[in-house]
Amino acid sequence: MLALPEHRLFVHRIAEAWAGGSEAPSQPEGTLWRGSWAGMCARKVAYMTTEQEKTDPPSTADYWRMGLGSVVHELLEPAVQQWLDDDESVHVEEEVNVKLGEWGHGHVDLVLNSMETGEKIVLELKTINGFGYKMAVERGEGPRHSHVLQGSMYARAVEADLLVIGYLAMENISPQRAESFGLDDIGRFACEWHYPKDIYMPLAVMEEQRLEGIVLQAHDQEYGGPKSIPRRFAHSDPDIPFPTEIDDPRTGAWRDGTSFGKAWQCRYCDYQTRCISDLE
Repeated sequence: MLALPEHRLFVHRIAEAWAGGSEAPSQPEGTLWRGSWAGMCARKVAYMTTEQEKTDPPSTADYWRMGLGSVVHELLEPAVQQWLDDDESVHVEEEVNVKLGEWGHGHVDLVLNSMETGEKIVLELKTINGFGYKMAVERGEGPRHSHVLQGSMYARAVEADLLVIGYLAMENISPQRAESFGLDDIGRFACEWHYPKDIYMPLAVMEEQRLEGIVLQAHDQEYGGPKSIPRRFAHSDPDIPFPTEIDDPRTGAWRDGTSFGKAWQCRYCDYQTRCISDLE
C-alpha cells in the first residue's frame, strides 16, 4: 500500500537531507556572471548578478533532479581516469577554471590536447533526462542551445580547435527504438556533437558580449537596475527570435509578428513571482 505523505517514515528524511546539502556555488570574487548562465533570459541574469532573493527557490524535487547529474559526474571520474591511464595519445586537463570576457567566470570539464596532431579539444559533458535525450537524438534537435553557447565560450577561452558537447542520458533508449534510428548500443544513452572553431567562435563572442552588457546595466542604478533589463533570450536562440521579449512570465508567452510561442524556461524560473510583480 502506498503511504500517504503524512505516514511516510524514511524517504522524506533522506530527500530533505539531500536538498539541505545542495547549495549553489558562490560567485568567485571579482566576477559578475558564470558560463553556466549562457543562453539564459536577460532578466534572470540581472536578478542573479545583483543577488536578488529567489521568490521561487528550487523545491526538494528540483534539488533531487539536479543532484542526480552531479552524482553521475562523480561516478564518471574513475572511468575518465582509467581512460587517461590507458591512452597516451592525449594529455588532459580536468576542471579548468577560465576567465570569460571582463567579468565572467567558467569551469571547463575537460581540455584534451592531442599528442599526435597538437589539436586542442574542449569536452563539455552534460547529464540529461530521458525525454531530453530523445528530443536531442531521435528528433534531431541536437543539444540545447544554452549548452552550445556555454561550451563555445569555454572553447574560446582556451583557444580550442574543436568543441565537443557530450550528452549522457539518465534513461536508456530501448534497443528497438535505437535500431530504428540507426543508434548503436552506446548511442542508446550517450552521444556527442562537434563544433569547429569557425562555428563556435561567433557564438562565443556574441554571447559574451550579451552577458557582459546585461550585468553591467543591471548593476548601474542610473539605468534602473534589474527592472531595466528586458525579458529576452540570446541573439542566436533557435526557438525565440531576437529581440522578441516575453510578454507574460506566468506562461512564457511571446509574440513576434505572426509568430508566437511559449518559453518553457519561465515555468522553472527561480524568480518568476518577482518577474510577474515587476510587470505591475
